[in-house]
Amino acid sequence: MQKPIFLVWFILIELLTNATHSKNPGLKSRITSKGFTYAVNVALDVLSKGITHKGIPDQHGVSGNVSYDITRTTITRFKKPASTVTLQYVGPLWKTSNIDIGLHGDFQYKYKKGNFPIYEHGTFDMTGSGITFAIHLMIGMDGAGRPTISSRQCSCSVQSTDIKFQGGRAEIYNLFSRKVEKSFKSSIEGGNGLLCKQLTKLVNVDGARLMAQLPVAVPFASKFRIDYSFMSKPAFSYGFMETYHKGEVNWYGNRGSIPFDAPPLPAGSSSSKMLYLWLSDFLFNSMSYTAFSHGLWTYNITDKNIPGGILNTTCKNMCIGKLIPQIGKMFPNSQVMLNLKSSAMPNMTSVYGKTRVDADADIKFYATNGKEKFDYFLTLSANISTTISITVNNEKVFARVLKLLINVNVKDSKIGQLSGFMLDFIVKNIIKTFMEPMLNDLGRNGFPLPIIGSVHFANTELHVQQNSLLIATDVKYLYY
Repeated sequence: MQKPIFLVWFILIELLTNATHSKNPGLKSRITSKGFTYAVNVALDVLSKGITHKGIPDQHGVSGNVSYDITRTTITRFKKPASTVTLQYVGPLWKTSNIDIGLHGDFQYKYKKGNFPIYEHGTFDMTGSGITFAIHLMIGMDGAGRPTISSRQCSCSVQSTDIKFQGGRAEIYNLFSRKVEKSFKSSIEGGNGLLCKQLTKLVNVDGARLMAQLPVAVPFASKFRIDYSFMSKPAFSYGFMETYHKGEVNWYGNRGSIPFDAPPLPAGSSSSKMLYLWLSDFLFNSMSYTAFSHGLWTYNITDKNIPGGILNTTCKNMCIGKLIPQIGKMFPNSQVMLNLKSSAMPNMTSVYGKTRVDADADIKFYATNGKEKFDYFLTLSANISTTISITVNNEKVFARVLKLLINVNVKDSKIGQLSGFMLDFIVKNIIKTFMEPMLNDLGRNGFPLPIIGSVHFANTELHVQQNSLLIATDVKYLYY
């Protein structure tokens, strides 16, 4: 039961870092007090399940004429307390109050009065009330840019205890009941008590191990690797914690160098949601550059992509060979293939309320009769501008084409001059017919965010800002 206590913390923290860093981040994240409060409430839910039925060490003692043994003591009840998280400049301080714990166990005693010793046994129930604890958490980063966590200090106090025995004689067990209560109280409270030991182990052992396992490199689309490593230690301000991440997409297995830097991200002042993610245009443009430098922005357009025989050079009704007669005369009974290749990396630009992708490409035209012979006859240079709609669903970012503008010019022609009408036909019936569905297919694949499966977004808002997309969301932790 230990892992889930920290999953919400770590999954949020993994996203999150204002120390000195020379470059702008590709991803910035903010956990607010509301987010931390939700996380500790999830932690308390799981802690109550983990601590219930936990055993307490046996006690053996002597009080006056009575020797006693307290055995088989277990925690039977853990009442969820009120909880607060204070975000200090050194890290979070988690405080709780009004915890109630119930214990149940067995007792036996030997009471010697004169020459007639009395042996009796029974059970008991004890409550510990008004229990409070406070634990300081230190969140940082290791040499690989992974998040780290440790506890700096833990304190615990028990306001009162009350024990009730079943079996035996009241006049006898009353002789040692206060001593037993005091012993149990000391075993629970204090920095080395049961509760602090449980919390410290969860943070320093289980939590640290889980942190070390969290990936900072996320594979994407089989060819890419998203680097979400920390650029610096987390920064704490009143009401929130921020982290700064590289947010760079490289070729899978090769870190490569992106020849441009991320633009500055907006500062942001909101804190009403649990989590805020700023995704820089750099995150998407670094993927675009990586794809371009590995020759991925290249496509062949054939009759498989364009239905209806539009790419035929000979036809009775409508085809490219009829509307551009030069093609039909030079290459009869053939089909046209287009090779579209970016001449520069596509570039995404976000401004307030609008996201646009601009690209330049060369489009080469070939005629083929299906016998592996390709006759080149035309090159168009194209300027492509796409306005896109961005949505967030299932912790992924999706895109859809809203408007696609394509301007073309003749760069090289073996078939003479082309009129504006002919170029318009090529753009509308061939290039757009292929590109818009292709771009929408890419957008439907979704861009993964650094969220682990147990945590899901709720009440999510998306805002397009200068140079970035802002995701403002609450989260829900789903128990499995």
